[in-house]
Amino acid sequence: MNYVIKVAKTVDEAVSEALKELNITRDEAKIEVIEEASKGFLGLIGTKDATVKVSKVTDTKDLLAEIFNEKLESEKSQNKAQEVSDKFENNSKISATESKKTNEEVDDLSIYDITEEFMSKIMKTLDIKYSLNIKKEKNILSVEILGNEQELGIVIGKRGVTLDAIQYILSLMINKNSSEYIRVVVDSSGYRKKREHTLQDLARKMAAKALRTSRAIRLEPMNPQERKIIHEALQDYDGVFTHSEGKDPYRRVVIQKEREY
Repeated sequence: MNYVIKVAKTVDEAVSEALKELNITRDEAKIEVIEEASKGFLGLIGTKDATVKVSKVTDTKDLLAEIFNEKLESEKSQNKAQEVSDKFENNSKISATESKKTNEEVDDLSIYDITEEFMSKIMKTLDIKYSLNIKKEKNILSVEILGNEQELGIVIGKRGVTLDAIQYILSLMINKNSSEYIRVVVDSSGYRKKREHTLQDLARKMAAKALRTSRAIRLEPMNPQERKIIHEALQDYDGVFTHSEGKDPYRRVVIQKEREY
């Protein structure tokens, strides 16, 4: 269970009961006060207890460690990710990747089976009800996770880091035995489109600031896909240019005012 709803005389009491049931600390929890406690008329009539919803917050490393039963010591290491993929395949006994098709292209049916098996393992671990919309067009596999948006927040993670990790591991599994590269895109609740719009708005806002202050603006570290969105959003923006600096996973976009000659 990823969250509980508790009712008690005070918010603190309700939170304490929830933390105890989830067996987590306050630092590991997301707390939502659904209703504050109230004493009512003369402290007797209309008295209401406090109601809270406490959710367990799981970061990407915890999520993957729980699913694959091992720690990811280096998220940026492709070799380590490949080991995780192999471990998952062995545990799940995915016949498609253990068949005689080792050197042949993975057919569409196998791709769908691998995707459904992989997502089932994750969502079962998280105890979340869901459905999948899987589409393959040419060399692009799109996987949309459908369900309750609040519950699916844990699948997305902070700024989409968990969703990116799921997408990366699934891509390794799909492409392992494929002679043709297949681009895998995993989304949930339309997050990627919303994030794209957010980044485009941010790019324009920071470009205006760079012009106004004549100072270079360094954005927060982003993955390659998000940096690309920033670059493309500003490629025709008059007066500024962009470039990236640093090394992954700390590589970031820098927005600068063009020099006047």
